[in-house]
Amino acid sequence: MSVKVGRFIIVICVLVAVVTILWHVRLTEVSGKRQVYGQIRLPNTADITKFETAQPGQSYNYDLELMARVISAESKGEPYIGQVAVGAVILNRLDHPHFPNTISGVIFEPDAFTAVSTGHVWGSPESSSYRAAQDAISGWDPSGGAIYYYNPAKATNWWVATRSYIVQIGKHIFLR
Repeated sequence: MSVKVGRFIIVICVLVAVVTILWHVRLTEVSGKRQVYGQIRLPNTADITKFETAQPGQSYNYDLELMARVISAESKGEPYIGQVAVGAVILNRLDHPHFPNTISGVIFEPDAFTAVSTGHVWGSPESSSYRAAQDAISGWDPSGGAIYYYNPAKATNWWVATRSYIVQIGKHIFLR
């Protein structure tokens, strides 16, 4: 009986290892679509389509306004490069299979952004947040392909320990 249990445990461990490897390979493929900061990536047709095929009543300006509001509310007091990185995270989520494929879908996903949950997103955005949104849309990604970020002084959720560290910009830590 113990030999069967031992074999079962080995099979489960191998399956977990294979799934983990495949998961990391997929994440590497997804995150490899965007370049790290300092390198300019021109938007490809698929990126432009995501902005130009907005929902009825929405437009590129609507997506830009939403991004600017989130950037402003989420990165108050952060350096400009950190503001761009927050915008890049929104766009990186568009390319990730576990997130919605529209900017408004990413932004309004339940509990995705504290500023949306608390209503701070509806405050007046700073002018730099519009520039940061434009820079992120143009392909600047100081986050290095991050799909998450948090401020360790404010957020203490257990899931951050399960994510891969990429870079810290200002007070935010960016994760894959």
